[in-house]
Amino acid sequence: MSTRLILLFTVVLTLTACGWQPRGAQQLPPELKEIQLVVTPPEPRFVARLERSLALSGVTVVERAGTYSLHATTPEPTLRNVALDRGARSAEQEMRLLMQFELRNGDGETVFGPRVLSASRVYAYDPNSVIAKLDEEKIIRQELQENLVGQLFRQLGRIDAKMLAR
Repeated sequence: MSTRLILLFTVVLTLTACGWQPRGAQQLPPELKEIQLVVTPPEPRFVARLERSLALSGVTVVERAGTYSLHATTPEPTLRNVALDRGARSAEQEMRLLMQFELRNGDGETVFGPRVLSASRVYAYDPNSVIAKLDEEKIIRQELQENLVGQLFRQLGRIDAKMLAR
């Protein structure tokens, strides 16, 4: 039993020493430890994804306007054909999500942004299996939203105290 405990301790120590973090966890400036989240239009699954990522980063989401507020748009998918088959039907499609965000201070002034983030994926399209296509599009949309949230947190992680002091 003690060898397993030592092994577990060694693995944890090694991972933390190299800077590894759980997916979604991002270091944010200490000034952003309490934030109001404003998503327009509010889409419950996307808002929950953002709130979960904020919590993993040690940020408390508050309902009232606090020191800072993060304003974001819900990413809506845009589909386009990127390849056609011999019958001039779609063989591949691209799904693109765009999201705009900005960080505002307690006075409502923008201190970071507005910035536009985008994520896209090309996938095979089979017009003969519509139900499978819809399921695949749902999964791709979720993955792209996760990608956008990751981009958002990398952008927020680059903010320093000078930017927030404006």
